[in-house]
Amino acid sequence: MVDRRPYWKTVLILLIIFASVVFAWIMRLREPQTMMARVPDKMVALTFDDGPDPRFTPAVLQILKARNLSATFFIIGQNASEHPELVQEIAKDGHIVANHSYTHPHLENLTKDQVDSQLSETDHVLQQILGPGAPVPVYFRPPRGNLSSNIEETASEMNKQIILWNVCVENHTTTTPKEVEKRVMKLIDQNHGGVLLAHDGGLDRTLTIQSLPLILDDLKREGYQIVPLPVYLHTRSQM
Repeated sequence: MVDRRPYWKTVLILLIIFASVVFAWIMRLREPQTMMARVPDKMVALTFDDGPDPRFTPAVLQILKARNLSATFFIIGQNASEHPELVQEIAKDGHIVANHSYTHPHLENLTKDQVDSQLSETDHVLQQILGPGAPVPVYFRPPRGNLSSNIEETASEMNKQIILWNVCVENHTTTTPKEVEKRVMKLIDQNHGGVLLAHDGGLDRTLTIQSLPLILDDLKREGYQIVPLPVYLHTRSQM
């Protein structure tokens, strides 16, 4: 009797390889909208979440203005309603205003209608604050970076591009500005750049405010280009 075990072992290995290739191909198709895996060399885009917050947003704006840098602010609609003057200041300083949901819920657990409401209400508030000529935000970051089919379908239907990140400034393992600086720069160097996430609202962001100038000055000193998000994304699309 012929032993067919080696044959089936070979078939199983080939099926695993095929499945891996298909999965990688699917993820590459999804990547331009949702993932931040590909990074233009020595290029960084600055993004801020969870504001506006009168405790921290003005300090972030001052730090950016002193260095003539542009960033994208992913704004919570409820916070915008409470602090419209900060949204106006963000836009006046030339930064991009983007959507970060209305109440910062676990969006991945919501129905499609609820996701739509979170995004639409934020768009409405931001346009009311910035005036009728203000563009509808085209960038969206889901709270905590969590995704679901409802989130992705709604964002696509609303012509929004989902933006995640490569490196986050805040981390529970770092407790001093120098520790934050060292950790962030190590990760950026490992990625050769990327989308940098920091927060200007929500929790106590004092450590972020203290660390940000160190990080930005390091990036400049090490030859990184700090560019607006659209420039970063365009460059990435050409890779």
